[in-house]
Amino acid sequence: MFVFDEKSTLRTLTPWGVEVKKRLIDNNLRQQDLVIALQKKGYKVNKIIISQILYGIGASARTEEIMEISRILKIPFEE
Repeated sequence: MFVFDEKSTLRTLTPWGVEVKKRLIDNNLRQQDLVIALQKKGYKVNKIIISQILYGIGASARTEEIMEISRILKIPFEE
């Protein structure tokens, strides 16, 4: 049974999104730095898109960006 409460309305990061956030902190980077790095590689992204990906929103349509973020932050992944 589903119980509606404040916690159930909050968005939560995916496990991969949590790892991205950790790696950004560990490397003293901001989300905007990640956006700039992706834009230099030709991806059409902004902070909103990156945030949505971290929460799993539209991630299936952004697999190339996810793999590139993983490469940039050295997060292991399978192709």
